[in-house]
Order: sequence, then structure tokens, then C-alpha cells
Amino acid sequence: MGVTIAIAHHNARLAATLAFLNAGAGSAALRIYAGTRPATPDTAAGGTLLATIDLANPVGSINSGVLGLVAAGDGLIVATGVAAWARLLSADGGVALDLDCGDAASSADIKLASTQLYEGGFARLVSAEIW
Repeated sequence: MGVTIAIAHHNARLAATLAFLNAGAGSAALRIYAGTRPATPDTAAGGTLLATIDLANPVGSINSGVLGLVAAGDGLIVATGVAAWARLLSADGGVALDLDCGDAASSADIKLASTQLYEGGFARLVSAEIW
């Protein structure tokens, strides 16, 4: 059956993640990449950086065991490609998590209006949830 976690404990873990993301003078951000996601967030990002979406401060809120992230606005697309994964950075630039990207109809953690991104356009975050 594996490990199961009580909602109260899980919310406490998410609260620590929220505190980590909000720490620093800048703003937390999602960097959207094309290509293969690295094995761990401690591995250098590979693939092509397509866009960076800055997050609000605070970055989101916790509700029933889910941390929902909120974008500060759309992110400028700096290269053309298909979004495959995202790296979540804290407000001080620290790496927090790597997450899958998909379109609004997908089951991905990070949902974009479209995964096909074109240089010079804007990437729109539809939803971002950490469980």
C-alpha cells in the first residue's frame, strides 16, 4: 500500500514549500522548458528555456492538501518550442521542484493555455498545483 499521509501533515509540508518559495527579495518563477526533464531538480536544466512566468507574492495558497500557484502575469516566450516541463524557483532563485507541463485539458502539474510556444509571444498559466 505504501505511505499515506494525513491531510494536516501534508498541509504542513506544503506550508514549508510555500515559505521556501516566498523567501527572498525577488519573485518566485516558473521556467518553462522544451526537451527532457532532468532526473532531479539538483541536476542542471537541459533542453531549451522557452519562457519564464513570474509568480505573485505570496506565490499561492494551500487548500485541502493542494498548493495552488498564482502567476503575476504572462511570461514572454524567448524561444519557439513545445513546453514539456517546468522548474519552480523561489523568490531568491533557489531551485524548488521540477514539474510536468501540459495544456489545459491535460493532467499535468503545470497547465498552460498552449504547450506550443512561439518566440515573441506570451505564455499563459492556466493552473499550477502541487500535491
